[in-house]
Amino acid sequence: MADRFRGKTCVLCGTRPSVGVGEHVVSKWFKGDFAQEGPYKSENAGVPYRNRDGDLALQETLPVPHAPMCVECNGQLNTFLEEPARPVIRKLIPQSPDHEWPTITAEQAAALGKWLLKVCLLWGHPDSDDDNPRVVKGPDIGRFTFMELEWFTWLRDCCVDPPDGFTVYVSRRDPLSLFPWTGPVRRIELPSSAMVDGREVRFVKRDLGIRGLDITVVWHPGWSIEHPLVAEGRVAVLWPNPAAVDFAQLGEVREGEISIVAADDTAGAP
Repeated sequence: MADRFRGKTCVLCGTRPSVGVGEHVVSKWFKGDFAQEGPYKSENAGVPYRNRDGDLALQETLPVPHAPMCVECNGQLNTFLEEPARPVIRKLIPQSPDHEWPTITAEQAAALGKWLLKVCLLWGHPDSDDDNPRVVKGPDIGRFTFMELEWFTWLRDCCVDPPDGFTVYVSRRDPLSLFPWTGPVRRIELPSSAMVDGREVRFVKRDLGIRGLDITVVWHPGWSIEHPLVAEGRVAVLWPNPAAVDFAQLGEVREGEISIVAADDTAGAP
């Protein structure tokens, strides 16, 4: 699509026009790494989308979301987010049943955490668009109902860290497991809002799944979170205060074992 977001401006700078297909929210190189594994189906809360005939709606290439973006901002994202994160993600994602989980350094954890935060933020942006038209037309696709300006200014300003208030959690899961957690659910409940430095702040949570990994991003400025699985060494924090992570030592976390409930938890995850 030569001009996917015709008439729209860049979601980062807000002034220059979007060019071409905009930003691949889930990177073009990531999509290329899975090019041979199609066809792909998309799901909403575990229910696959179907075509007019009632058959599974399949696509030959991995469908990814896009966001309106200008050439300048797109280039900056590639330099300070995509390039540092690419080798870390490729090392982490299981490609075979005998995958050996690596240890990543604090610098690599920071690169991974910021890349995952970028994916969640741009995926949830109201102006983002998905390669799968059924996803775009479907209900509850996880777009943000409100946004803070500071969520995106760090993506525009090269080499600036994310704002205080974001935490990026990561855990391992069995990519072949079909059995959800049936034990008691450990819940972390955040208030609908809180006063932080004289302003009302709403908290937000988003989940993201990549083969073998589950990621949760929480926006909770001024409010500490005591995560029980972090204390147990089963969930790691990639951001803030990144530290080395030995993924071989992280025990797998089953789907539904932990639940973080925040104010803007619409549709769960992108």
